[in-house]
Amino acid sequence: MDILDEEILNLWRLLNSHNVAYIMVGGFATTLNGFNRNTADIDLWIKDTIPNRKNLRTVLKELELGDLDGIESSELIPGFTSITLNSGFELDLMTYVKGLEQEKFDECHKLAPIAEIEGVPVKFLHINHLIKAKKASGRPKDLIDVIELEKIRTFRK
Repeated sequence: MDILDEEILNLWRLLNSHNVAYIMVGGFATTLNGFNRNTADIDLWIKDTIPNRKNLRTVLKELELGDLDGIESSELIPGFTSITLNSGFELDLMTYVKGLEQEKFDECHKLAPIAEIEGVPVKFLHINHLIKAKKASGRPKDLIDVIELEKIRTFRK
């Protein structure tokens, strides 16, 4: 996935300008935490409030992905609530992350580092939270990510 893709950059710009409380998770967060891994989708964890969902709906509308009124009330399940962007990338929306059920979104959001990509600030999941989530998923590719992320975390100490 090309993180410099104009549609992805515009997604982040709009998320920020419309005050959507979000955290990038999954493969994208893995790359931003230091282990470069290809990913086919953008995993976006959003704070589960009606105002935040309304702001997200506005963003999707401005990206010309349609007026998705169901986004305000539907359950956003990881891996099952995805939208194909015009560029072909999949945007996977979720209101919770497996392995982080005991963590509050606001706490994770507060600890989430910010990467600046082409001048656009992007919040992504802290390495400690990401390792927890990857372990909980149990998928082989995520367990490989855990090994590499733990090496990075050890190196940073």
